[in-house]
Amino acid sequence: MTRVSPVERVRRGTRIARAAILVWAYYKFPAWGRRLLRRPEPENLDPTHERAAREILSAALSLRGMLIKLCQVVATRADVFPPPFIEILKQCHDRVPPHPFSVVREVVESELGKPLDAVYAEFDEVPLAAASLAQVHRARLHDGREVAVKVQYPEIESLVPSDLANVRRACRVYEFFDPQPIELLPLLDELVKYLSLELDFEREASNADTIREMFASDEGVRVPEIYREWSTRRVITMELLGGMKVTDLAALESAGVDRGDLVQNLMSIYVQMILARGFFQADPHPGNLFVAPDGTITLLDFGLAKDLPDGFGLGLFELMFSMMTQNESAMIRAFQELGFETKSGDTSTFVLIARRMMRRSDTGRFEGEFTEEMTDELFEAIRENPVVTVPSDFVLVGRVFSLLSGIAHTLGHRANVLEAMGASTRGA
Repeated sequence: MTRVSPVERVRRGTRIARAAILVWAYYKFPAWGRRLLRRPEPENLDPTHERAAREILSAALSLRGMLIKLCQVVATRADVFPPPFIEILKQCHDRVPPHPFSVVREVVESELGKPLDAVYAEFDEVPLAAASLAQVHRARLHDGREVAVKVQYPEIESLVPSDLANVRRACRVYEFFDPQPIELLPLLDELVKYLSLELDFEREASNADTIREMFASDEGVRVPEIYREWSTRRVITMELLGGMKVTDLAALESAGVDRGDLVQNLMSIYVQMILARGFFQADPHPGNLFVAPDGTITLLDFGLAKDLPDGFGLGLFELMFSMMTQNESAMIRAFQELGFETKSGDTSTFVLIARRMMRRSDTGRFEGEFTEEMTDELFEAIRENPVVTVPSDFVLVGRVFSLLSGIAHTLGHRANVLEAMGASTRGA
């Protein structure tokens, strides 16, 4: 583990404190001025939200590492943060600068205990992709196998404790003065949980093995093989699987891939993981999904794959069915089974949330598609109502269905959960 100098720790702490103070000032100074001048609160705070989110994004891109991951977590919590935060901070998925190749070489050689050329006949210096915690390089083993090598940044484990301490300190100060409406410390605890999962590449390799075994009999799904002899807690060497990006319309059309079939096959894969198996890859953005000319779908990146609680799939199915049949008592029961709670215990809030979701449907009821509009409406309703516990598993699953719906719309089709469930049942 690379140690970080005290000077760098101070620099990072100062930058985090500066961002926290500026964000606090963006909201508080205008509010004090309005009270002093007895002016009403503005109906739209979006400009302030945008300014605050851009300051946070700037700090994250400057410091990278854990701060990038924090922004990515915030960008998934549309149930807590307003839309400008989600739109601006989700850029952290695409704007992560890579580390120099010399750093990558040092990590790989240290982890594998061999010179780079003793393991790989070729190793591209320019990465295929760079993310918050690691980057991926194309390489070739001496036996000719083409591989992708995922390398964790060396400073990550050393920086995480101090960065978390700085952010936690800022959250405590904020909540001391403004305990409502956003409770930040539970979100930070959630981030710590996810980080511990994603920093362990041995766990990620096991996740990949689990999902590959799950689809072993399905020729339409591919998961790269992990080469364990050249993988460690900070390096993964895996089979390099090519294909077209799932949203590359020109390439899909040129290859003759039926986009309607692709959409439903993709949804069927996630329905099987979430509803049937209770273990799923929780980050299906287009960079993690590739398509072969014959329509075979490749799944990548299993750092955020996770188990769902017992009964979660049944609760989610009951929620969908109750929304389809407009059975309000069943809606309440489903929300409770999924782990939702309210401060007052008034379960009528759940019905209001479901009604708002269904309002975004053309027919006024759920018909099988979790559209981006429906999930946005769900999270907006949650922000406006006294829901005190929103299970993180539900947020992740809701985000998955929303992402799949977005991919489907890009491809000009609808991603219908109920149709996918029917197809999965017939296939079984």
